Amino acid sequence: MAEEVILEKPEEKRLDESLDGFRGEEGAAPEGEELAALPEELPSESSTGFSFTREGAKEEESTFFEEVDEQKTQEWYKDKKFMSLVRLSLAIISVLIFTLFYLTFSEGNIKADFFADKEESHPITPLDESYDYSDMAKIDGMIQKANALYLRGEIEQALEVYAQVTVYNEALSNYNLGVSQMNEGDFKTALESFKRAISNGENQSVSAINAAVCALKLNDEEKFRYYISLAEIYLPKEGKSKLYEYYLSLINYYKGYYPEALQMLQKTKIEPYTDTAKYLSAKIYAKMDLDKKAINELTTQGSFESSLSLGLLYARVGEYDRARRALETAMKIERDFNASLATLTLVDLKTGRFQDMLARLDNAYKDEAEKYKILGRYKIKTILSKELFDINLAQENFSKDLLKNSKDQFDLLFYFAPYQVFDSKQAAFYIKKANITGFVDDNFNTGSYLSASRALSSTNVKIASIINHALNQRLRQANAEFKALLDVYPEHSILHYNLALTYAQLQNYELAYKHFASSYHLNPKNYQAGAFAMLSAKLSGVNTNKFYNEILENISVDAEFKATMAKSMLFLANADFISMLPFLDELKQETPLSLIFEAIIAKNNGLNQQVGVKIAKLKTLLPNDIISNILYFNSLNENGNIKEYAQNAQIHFKNLGFDYRAVFGGADIAREYYVSLMHIAGILNLERQKFKEYLNTNAGQNEGAIQTLAYLDIFAGQFEEAYALYNVLIDEYGVKDSHTLFLAAVAATGANNPNSAIALLQLAKLNDNGNKESKAALGFLYHEVQNYEPALLQYKTLPNDFKSKFFTFDLRRE
Repeated sequence: MAEEVILEKPEEKRLDESLDGFRGEEGAAPEGEELAALPEELPSESSTGFSFTREGAKEEESTFFEEVDEQKTQEWYKDKKFMSLVRLSLAIISVLIFTLFYLTFSEGNIKADFFADKEESHPITPLDESYDYSDMAKIDGMIQKANALYLRGEIEQALEVYAQVTVYNEALSNYNLGVSQMNEGDFKTALESFKRAISNGENQSVSAINAAVCALKLNDEEKFRYYISLAEIYLPKEGKSKLYEYYLSLINYYKGYYPEALQMLQKTKIEPYTDTAKYLSAKIYAKMDLDKKAINELTTQGSFESSLSLGLLYARVGEYDRARRALETAMKIERDFNASLATLTLVDLKTGRFQDMLARLDNAYKDEAEKYKILGRYKIKTILSKELFDINLAQENFSKDLLKNSKDQFDLLFYFAPYQVFDSKQAAFYIKKANITGFVDDNFNTGSYLSASRALSSTNVKIASIINHALNQRLRQANAEFKALLDVYPEHSILHYNLALTYAQLQNYELAYKHFASSYHLNPKNYQAGAFAMLSAKLSGVNTNKFYNEILENISVDAEFKATMAKSMLFLANADFISMLPFLDELKQETPLSLIFEAIIAKNNGLNQQVGVKIAKLKTLLPNDIISNILYFNSLNENGNIKEYAQNAQIHFKNLGFDYRAVFGGADIAREYYVSLMHIAGILNLERQKFKEYLNTNAGQNEGAIQTLAYLDIFAGQFEEAYALYNVLIDEYGVKDSHTLFLAAVAATGANNPNSAIALLQLAKLNDNGNKESKAALGFLYHEVQNYEPALLQYKTLPNDFKSKFFTFDLRRE
């Protein structure tokens, strides 16, 4: 390794031993990481002065020839040995100048970390640092001195100086030959060239740096350690160089002394090295996880193409739109295509753009194996979203716009929707709820399937009794009883509708669609069932074109059609917001469903003032309802900053007397809104304690209370307790609906039980094939274990606007 380098001191040859283990030691790159890449070809300091130097040398030479007498000139001219030396010197200088001028204009790229700590790096390629005007002036001076000695007849002395010129030029030639060989990728030969340059005793520090780079490219860590240490030993010889700090920064970088390297780079203010210094600084900042500083350095330099690096860095800091733009630019560069495609794939997965990701992969590669290579370029680790249990992140990402997305809008419509009965007056006797106004609706189109009045009345009583459970926060019990009654009357439109509504409130949208659609087909005049079937279908990913046209056709031939709210909901399902506006001007009885629907119409059409008015009326109509209270509080505080919002929530909900049973026994949206608000308000643990105390009472020994405490535990980061509670629900209470199974998988993941999580997710998906959260989580988990075929199958079933609330991923350290 070092035996060909002329070093007399034995301790210098043992430097590689003293630096053993340059990865993972203090001050070096962490274990498992490669050294970050430096620019592949850096500009030459001397590029701006070489043509001047050559012309200047020629002028001085010409003047000198004019001054000597004719006889001496003639004798000098005839000396073949002298002329051969001169020609050799000039030829070497010319080649050197051309080589340096050519190499000055080449560029490289860096790789930055992505999300996690691992860096995809490439070692340095040529350090195209060479010699400035002082180097060339030294050669010129030596040649002129030799000429003068020869003309004075001191031939031996002249030849000695010419020999020195040859040796000096040889060192320059070996160095630049090595740079050229590195550019061609011949690192083994380049290493020998740099060794010869070092052996000649000139410019040893710079040559040693490049020799170290060659060794790194050849995966020879022993030689790398030797030459980078050798560069440090010879560095004092470069003390007068304008680039001393630059050389020192490179040595510090490769030895893992990043702060020291940065300090030296900040002192590099010599053109054309300012951009290079910024570029190298960006690499070091990225390695130190100071990503925003790295971005600033890259965006303020203009010499190096850095789209891929910027895309990676923007992705790391979560600026995904900027990352996407930078990576789309990088994809146009052939060498960066696969890396950019792989990174864009992860950005799309992070942001829920599953169909965009799949389309991009299909456009790039038809072969599935090639797609798997792109997916496998980065190894991922499935994790829970940090904002689930980090209050600061939760506050930062909390949207005070509770009517913003379609899922929340549809869930609110299901929450305030009425159950259907044959006779609401009769049903009221069997429903023990203080105010059932708007939550029970007569169906005037009973059809012929129960023509006997006695049978009709008896069924109405049974339906009313089950509705009583649903309206008094025993929703799962109501769901089970509706299923049992439907087994007796399988073609009962109202039973299908009510069962579907319980499924919708439990967020099992696939089964909700099935029974809403059945209800509508059994009674085509039950337009509310048809509208809700459309909403459920949108949430479960069912194609609704045929069904939508069927409903519109039935409406067009219905001479007595009066269900204008249901028709407007059809427009909502198709995001036709303008067509809903006439409903705002209709004269109608104000019910919880009509008021929340009007608020949604106003929201989707930018009529924000009307939104607040409708929410206030809803609160007046349902003063003790948990959702109406949350919506009302939000409408009063949504314009404040999040800290004020959180503080006001603490005050507003501290002594509010709403029915807590709605949280643990009613629709899932009530529990989600409540827990989310308590979380960002910073009083989640206080609420947990209330539910723990409630569970210790006889009344608290119920499924709903356990469900709520387990859900609170997830957001409080108490995953072990949550997992244990979900096991109780599944094993002892027999609760095996898709949503509960999914939340159990969330708790299992947090409790570091990945195998249990996968099994639970599979069960959740079987119980509800439309459960997008389960599909996303399964996709990430399959992706993590490099089982790419089923991962892609999961991704294919997810829409382009779905982002998991619970699961995400990081890059995995190797």
